[in-house]
Amino acid sequence: MDRVLVLTADEVLLDDILRLVAAAGCQADVARDVRQIQARWRMAPLVLMGGDLLAAVAKAGLPRRDGTLLLCRHQPHQDGWSLAVDVGVAQVLTLPEAESVVVEALADAAETVAAPGLLIGVVAGRGGAGASVLAAALAVTAVRLGHPALALDADPLGGGIDLIFGAENESGLRWPELTEVSGRLSAVALHQALPAAYGVSILSHQRGRYCDPGMEAMLAVARTGRRAGHVVVADLPRQLGTASSALAAAADLVLVVVPAEVRACAAAGRVVDALSLATESTSVVVRTVRGAALAPDAVAGNLGLPLAGVLRTEAGLMAALQRGEAPAGRGRGPVAALSRAVLRDLRRPASRRAA
Repeated sequence: MDRVLVLTADEVLLDDILRLVAAAGCQADVARDVRQIQARWRMAPLVLMGGDLLAAVAKAGLPRRDGTLLLCRHQPHQDGWSLAVDVGVAQVLTLPEAESVVVEALADAAETVAAPGLLIGVVAGRGGAGASVLAAALAVTAVRLGHPALALDADPLGGGIDLIFGAENESGLRWPELTEVSGRLSAVALHQALPAAYGVSILSHQRGRYCDPGMEAMLAVARTGRRAGHVVVADLPRQLGTASSALAAAADLVLVVVPAEVRACAAAGRVVDALSLATESTSVVVRTVRGAALAPDAVAGNLGLPLAGVLRTEAGLMAALQRGEAPAGRGRGPVAALSRAVLRDLRRPASRRAA
């Protein structure tokens, strides 16, 4: 991101502001004089202006702009409030009381992207349907298409999504270390803390250490990635709990992976019923099964869901997974093709998708 413009000649206030800038993972462009800052004033994503230079800014006739905060060590007098309005200050904040507000504004500025990210949930219609494989493939494909990605393991009773990436021995945090997080997180700090493979940040459960992260933690991580422009792919459990239901409700799309079999359709119907209580943004991916007579359209029609795509049998996929190679890692094959189609459709404007 561009540097935050910090405008103050008060050295004590400057120290406090720079501490907050560093805490938010931002960089500062410091100016102690309002002269010759015209370009920086216009272009900075956020301006943190000290109360000591408010009158000088008003006198300089700098243009009104969005994203200007006035930071003071004491509440300004009436004249100060009037000048703040003239300059176009969005908020007048006193330190240290309003430090959390400043950090939140800095986080917003640091993670402002041209387009928001996506949150995609993937759930199996029955056990062994291949939902975790598709979730990993979507994340890997997102990176291949030029988007940062986060694979989020939302099933505490699953095998751990890091295994599908061959990243079970990679260092980094797993869910047991993140159960207490909530609210706004730093996307940069989260990315640096998590294990990664194929360019994908991976937040997995930890084998031999069961934990239920809870709704606040799961939503905090998912929203952090989405706000920073990531494609966040959540591997959801078949039996939705409070946290996984909240993820499904927040998702741009939930994919139910269903093998083209009669019993699989019956089992998937129960999953779809549970999902309907959380979201209306559900589609079905039908996985072909050798010898099965059900057509993909028939499976989708039986479940009353739109058909997002067909996952055809991919030779060598299971062997590659056993070797620790992620699905779609080479960008070839049916899983990669389906993942590209899903992501490109979601990236199109809503008006075009609905056409």
